[in-house]
Amino acid sequence: MGEDGRPDLINRDPNNLNGSLTVAFEDIFGEPDGVHSPDCAYKCGFMCYEGAKSICYKIITVLCTWLYGFCWGCQFAYVTCCYIWMFTPTIRMLKLVCGTCQSIYATCVECCLVPLCSSCGALFSNIKVTQS
Repeated sequence: MGEDGRPDLINRDPNNLNGSLTVAFEDIFGEPDGVHSPDCAYKCGFMCYEGAKSICYKIITVLCTWLYGFCWGCQFAYVTCCYIWMFTPTIRMLKLVCGTCQSIYATCVECCLVPLCSSCGALFSNIKVTQS
């Protein structure tokens, strides 16, 4: 976004989200040494590729960006609403319930298993094994 809150019309991908989509003519077409088309044909192919890519992209974006923008805006609004009103409260509730369950479990272990294990440890600590 620009400083005034409007979209930056110069640098439209400041976070390089779609850097992999930079597809130049040379990234698609290449003639190895020994197999070259006439210069005029190669230049014509280049101009047709660049022109078609530019014109088709502009037409498609004029026809579709408003719809995609609307759909993605609704989608992110829905996800945000779910996070605020469903996921965050659910996680908070689970933390409370799990914290209580953890306390109960720790108390049971301390009351039942710790004395039992301490007694068994004391009982078996005096056993000595020797090899003859």
